[in-house]
Amino acid sequence: MVFGIANHKRDNYKVWEEGGLTPDFVLEITSAITQAKYQETTPEIYGALGVREYFQYDPSADYLNPILQGVGLINNQYEPIAANNIAFDTLWLLSEVLGLELHIISGELRFRVPETGEFLKTHKEENLGRLAAESTLRQLGTPLLNSGTSLEQVAQMMNLSTVEGRRLVGENF
Repeated sequence: MVFGIANHKRDNYKVWEEGGLTPDFVLEITSAITQAKYQETTPEIYGALGVREYFQYDPSADYLNPILQGVGLINNQYEPIAANNIAFDTLWLLSEVLGLELHIISGELRFRVPETGEFLKTHKEENLGRLAAESTLRQLGTPLLNSGTSLEQVAQMMNLSTVEGRRLVGENF
């Protein structure tokens, strides 16, 4: 996560191509190949670059104990971020940089908003929600179109572009 930089698609992030802006937060997923490097070399590099928080997550539970660990940069040195154990398979760490809690629940990494207690949606949850919303919009839009309301009017009522409205209710209208 890099704050203060333009949001556009990148294959990878190169500090020298981004005006020298370094990441504020890094989360790396460990594996048999990367684990040693992420434990030894990478923190030194990130610390020298000024990365404020560095987290590691081991979804296989083979390399890290606990499987989620984080460090924060204090006086140019990384200090461990305390893990809060809730139960045997549930722990969380606070990312001050993101303003979010990183939770491990039965081995799954989830992000939680401390102020509301709500978890951010996973990709799957987001897609299911989008599909449900689109289904509802179709159910509402089709009768309106059948009653003579124009596609542009229906799209406007649903706060959609005409192109998106056409995609949702079909090309027949």
